[in-house]
Amino acid sequence: PSVPLSDMNGSGRVWEGALAFRLYWGAVAVLLMVFAFATWRRGTETRLKPRLARLPGRLKGPAGVVAGVALAAFVGLGGFIFHNTNQLEEYRNRTSSNDWRADYEKTLLAYETVAQPAVAAVKFDIALFPHDRRAVTNGTYTLVNRTAAPIADLHIRSDRDVRLTRITVPGSKIARDWPRFNYRIIHLDTPMQPGETRTIGFTTERWQRGFRNSGDDQRIVDNGTFLNNSEFAPVIGMTRDGLLTDRAVRRKHGLPADLRMPKLGDRSAQAHNYAHADWTTSDITVTTDADQTPIAPGAKVSDVVVGQRRTVRFVDTAPILNFFSVQSARYAEKHVRHVGIDLGVYYDRQHPANVDRMLRAMGLALDYYQANFGPYQFPYARIIEFPDYAQFAQAFAGTMPYSEGIGFIADFRDPEKIDYATYVTAHEVAHQWWGHQLAGADMQGATSMSETLAQYSALMVMEHLYGRDAMRRFLKFELDSYLRSRGSERIEELPLVKVEASQGYIHYRKGSLVMYLLKERMGEAAVNRALRTLLDRYRFKSAPYPMSTELVAALRAEAAPDVQPLITDLFERITIWDLKATDPVVAKRPDGRFDVALTVTARKLYADGTGKETETPLAEPIDIGLFTAEPGRKAFDPKAVVLFKRVPIVTGKHVLRFVTDRAPTWVGVDPYNTHIDRNSDDNLVAVSK
Repeated sequence: PSVPLSDMNGSGRVWEGALAFRLYWGAVAVLLMVFAFATWRRGTETRLKPRLARLPGRLKGPAGVVAGVALAAFVGLGGFIFHNTNQLEEYRNRTSSNDWRADYEKTLLAYETVAQPAVAAVKFDIALFPHDRRAVTNGTYTLVNRTAAPIADLHIRSDRDVRLTRITVPGSKIARDWPRFNYRIIHLDTPMQPGETRTIGFTTERWQRGFRNSGDDQRIVDNGTFLNNSEFAPVIGMTRDGLLTDRAVRRKHGLPADLRMPKLGDRSAQAHNYAHADWTTSDITVTTDADQTPIAPGAKVSDVVVGQRRTVRFVDTAPILNFFSVQSARYAEKHVRHVGIDLGVYYDRQHPANVDRMLRAMGLALDYYQANFGPYQFPYARIIEFPDYAQFAQAFAGTMPYSEGIGFIADFRDPEKIDYATYVTAHEVAHQWWGHQLAGADMQGATSMSETLAQYSALMVMEHLYGRDAMRRFLKFELDSYLRSRGSERIEELPLVKVEASQGYIHYRKGSLVMYLLKERMGEAAVNRALRTLLDRYRFKSAPYPMSTELVAALRAEAAPDVQPLITDLFERITIWDLKATDPVVAKRPDGRFDVALTVTARKLYADGTGKETETPLAEPIDIGLFTAEPGRKAFDPKAVVLFKRVPIVTGKHVLRFVTDRAPTWVGVDPYNTHIDRNSDDNLVAVSK
């Protein structure tokens, strides 16, 4: 097995299996070495058969002892490895895992559209045993039928690594059971009527008893446990989580090459949000080792240490998605009180460097989002570090797990380095609105209302922190990432309004550019009014969940007539601009001012899903900038802006002329990279001396 490494948890217990395998193959190597020694050519005899005949004699003495020890190690370790990988654990490799996932889909995906009750309240008592890689959960769900028809069957499933040891559903019986898939259908003696509420109870266990041939559990670890609720508690209903995504592998197993999201406008898909998680309340008790700090969503209402165990209870009465995490580690903590909200960072003691940066970012983000999008729903906001076995940050209700590898150990002493720790923090805080107050319907376009709007929100925080002239650094990164990723699209590129969940390069990268350009043309206040209108309409609302067309409609309602075609280009089409600045000329006038000329070549193209482009007339205002320093540098001084003006640009080549008080050394078209330009490197050009 591969051995990961992190500051927080080292290699965990993965080294145990890795060492056993290395010793096992080391014993094989020693046996081969002894065999080579015993059959080595000596003297004039070169034939193999006589040398093999003398083999037993040559194994007498030290060579035989070494071979005997190696053989015993080979047999003993082989048995030990087999016991762990096949008896204590299920032996899995890529082929068997793909077979399992394909069979899972063939057997159960048909139940995806079966109506199920919503989880209205959760209560968990979770016992973590970090060193043993074990979690035992006793819990209850309060279910409510939010559909318009009776529900006769409950579909209950659990993660492949979770054993559902108890399920209590009063007045029911098991109708069908698939132990291989941890999936069962429970028939209710009396169907749940619309609006009716019932409670079910359960016990689960997640426990890696031995080591695996590969893929050891890195979720429950000595220091830095990080589980989301689907990894320790049962799930109601069938979803597409965990299905095969590779097109070739899917075809090999007789599955359709692509498992696409429901089409934009599919009204039936509005019955679920993109996360397939209901609005709920939570009461979560976590018990862990006494020297660790457990964290779950909710306000802390009790914290007790008894012997070697610590128990903390968290309660949330504000609506949260039934999608949250539980974490536990030996944390240091730093807290700041900000506008009545407890901002906290839970971090490894070795990693204090960027804690203040994250706290500042949380405060700035909360100030901007509350002022523009509405109130924050919790009295706390927490960033929680987890080991660098994965590199991402994620937003749950009020809690934001954050990998040590993307923020806590980052070195920002280089003044030219992008401050991505602040950006990522602002993005995750934004999800407390875009995702945890408004949740889009489970169809094309859903992530434009979560990831795209979180990207926009974070960009606004960065702009208010660093200034508009510094935004070129962020926008160029997003633009280059989007353009690079287009070429690797396997199915079809879609417009932003129809983006699918797997197309991160669209909802993250392109989405940032789309929203920023729209902000430039509509004005920040108008964009934010549109977003708040949408949010006020759907805040904490259940089905029918909103579609991305409603986001577009909200923006159109605030946009002037001359911006409407741009909204179409940005959201409903795949639009590429091709802008280029050349031939700058600067000449001093008799009055001491300067004549400045530059040539701008411009065109606009529409692309289809395969990348085929068709040129279309361009006629819109685009920024022209004249500077005394190259924009985009972190040390760029706003005083270096000689002229920044939005001028009408049409298709073709044009010479633009300006009179300025200072002589620029850099000139450019769309200098801050707000447009999706196929080659932004030729937007700026230095003035030759």
